[in-house]
Amino acid sequence: MNGLACLREGFALIRKPGIRRYVIIPTVINIVVLAAFVAFSVKEFERWVASITNMLPDWLSFLSWAVYLVGLIVVAFLLLYSFMIVANLIASPFNAVLSSRIEETLTPGHVHPESGLYSMIVGAVAREISKLLYVLPRLLLLMLLSIIPLLNTLAPLLWVLFGGWMVAIQYCDYGADNNQVSFRVLRERMALHKLSAVSFGVPINIMLAIPLVNLFLLPIAVAGGTVFWVRNLRG
Repeated sequence: MNGLACLREGFALIRKPGIRRYVIIPTVINIVVLAAFVAFSVKEFERWVASITNMLPDWLSFLSWAVYLVGLIVVAFLLLYSFMIVANLIASPFNAVLSSRIEETLTPGHVHPESGLYSMIVGAVAREISKLLYVLPRLLLLMLLSIIPLLNTLAPLLWVLFGGWMVAIQYCDYGADNNQVSFRVLRERMALHKLSAVSFGVPINIMLAIPLVNLFLLPIAVAGGTVFWVRNLRG
């Protein structure tokens, strides 16, 4: 099942009467964190982009437009991904519950391994940290590539693909974690569905940049990622 179809099905599922109450807290967290990031980035965005542009040597000044474009994409991606990390870290226990209810709706009779509230919260936060440790080295490598003249012409495409892949991992992982599938095994399974995963993640990144839509995106992405898990990865 392709990623975009999973996202559409996730959107339909969160509107079901038995699911809606699990959407409220992730949505509130999403709105509060997004408002804080917007307030911060409005003041800093242009300054950061200018700082990246100023790294260019004088003899490469003819490439300033390309570096500015790359800088724009890099800063926008970092802001959006930072927002996603913070929002998901805070909302992770609630996202896990929402994902569990979505999976039970898709597969009646499916029972998740039981765990106490404290164990669930600690496990969810620890899982978010493991994802962060996975993404940071790759993020730094891509940032380095983005400031190397000539090579940075590839950066916009790589940022789009990388962003789509990371978002897919982020939101498919709730289903995997609920079923006690390790993060490493999840990545191995997702590697068999790379194109579908990117087609799930890229639209989410695009919607993150759309005002009003991004306010309600977190629960939609969690639901869509759970659909992707059930349809493509659970086995």
